[in-house]
Formats: sequence, structure tokens, C-alpha cells
Amino acid sequence: MYNVIFSEDAEIDTEQVMDWYENIYPKLGSDFYDEVLKKIENIVVKYPKIAQIVYRNARKLSLNRFPYNLIYTIDDTKKEVQILAIVHDKRDPSVWKNRVT
Repeated sequence: MYNVIFSEDAEIDTEQVMDWYENIYPKLGSDFYDEVLKKIENIVVKYPKIAQIVYRNARKLSLNRFPYNLIYTIDDTKKEVQILAIVHDKRDPSVWKNRVT
């Protein structure tokens, strides 16, 4: 099992998306957050390499209910996954690519 660390940018991404959904319909923002956590707990922590590498060492994993992707990297030596971004499917990848080291 891997530990998960959210980058500051990923935390901001999450808060912004939650706020946006919350303005559309009450509790939808918390539904979004629940799905993010569920995806991390059920897939990323247990099977971090299941997602395809999309840029350098960054991987992309789609959410089920919402049109968003988790962008993350893996550090096998530390057994850590760092969530770099949570971005909309249609968003320009340059938004998150500069976060990949």
C-alpha cells in the first residue's frame, strides 16, 4: 500500500471544483470529493501503476461520475503517490504539465 500526498495545487484544484459543483446543486461538491477519495482509496493506494503514463512519469486516472482526472506520480522507494492535479477532461494539459518534475 502506498501513502498519498496531495500537492498544494491539487488541493486548490479540489476546492475549486467542489465549490463550482456546490453552486450548481447542494451536496454535489461533497459528492465530487467523495468520489475523489473513493478512487484514491480503492485504486490509487492499492494499484498505483494501473493508470497509464501520460507525460514523463505522470499518470492519469479518470473519475467515474465526474469528467475529471487525477494526475499523479509514484515514488516506489518511499511508497508514495503524489497527487499533482485534479483536472477536467477537456482542460488544456499544459495546466498540469508544469507541475510534473
